[in-house]
Amino acid sequence: MLQKSQKTGKEMKKEYKTSFKKVFNKNKIKPKKSLGQNFLHDKNIIEIILGTADVSNRSVIEVGSGPCLLTEFLLLENAELVVAVEKDETFLPQLIDLKKRFSSSFQFLINDVLDIDIDEITKNNYSVVSNLPYNISVPFIINMAKKEWPPKWNHLILTVQKEVANRLLAKIGSREYGRLTILLNWRNNIELICNVKPSSFYPKPKVVSSIIKITPKKNNFPKTSFENLEKILRVAFSFRRKTIKNNLKLLNLDPDEILKKSNIQSSLRPQNLSIEDFCNLANLCETALL
Repeated sequence: MLQKSQKTGKEMKKEYKTSFKKVFNKNKIKPKKSLGQNFLHDKNIIEIILGTADVSNRSVIEVGSGPCLLTEFLLLENAELVVAVEKDETFLPQLIDLKKRFSSSFQFLINDVLDIDIDEITKNNYSVVSNLPYNISVPFIINMAKKEWPPKWNHLILTVQKEVANRLLAKIGSREYGRLTILLNWRNNIELICNVKPSSFYPKPKVVSSIIKITPKKNNFPKTSFENLEKILRVAFSFRRKTIKNNLKLLNLDPDEILKKSNIQSSLRPQNLSIEDFCNLANLCETALL
């Protein structure tokens, strides 16, 4: 755990924010909008992340390490291995410095995480702890969800836009309930840890963020393939205002017959169907989805 300090919480927060600013001022770093960079500097939020992640003696992958502030806290929490994946070479000096100080427990890659197989980074099971760049949050989460099951990752502790968190946690029948909700909740349990105000980041984003925890289910989920489920969801939600029957007409099959076999009312809209309903449709429509 982090070493106890005799300083007051206010003094520690002030010192931490000062050190954060020093990294940017010393290296003349400017956040890049094109990379969706909004860096977390709120120590209280970082402590919530660490408490949720429980990284002691475990392997951790951090996506988008940036100035390495969260990275260093992960290392100080006695993680067995921390691997930082950072696309922006601007932060290479900070990564090299951490490698010198934590030579046996720290590694880093300069790469786009969407271009690599994250499972190949370490032979061990791992967790992901990340303040995700906003512009890759959804594709990254989907990539993790489509891996062979059970996956190598134990859980994902992610900071995302609140709008994305709302979609992941949406209830059936709600406006946010859709493809992302179903794809992720099918084989995972998802928990909201807390919301994070814009002032906790530099630069301040225009939106509120949320910290979520995603944990894979072992076997308590309907059986189908990720590929077929993804395809049937694309068809089913192609027109949200239309009924599921009308949307299934896009496939080369009899929607009435399929819905009868699935015990689904033809007048329902896609947002009124359960995860189990969509898994049944994916299995029954398999030949039409090839």
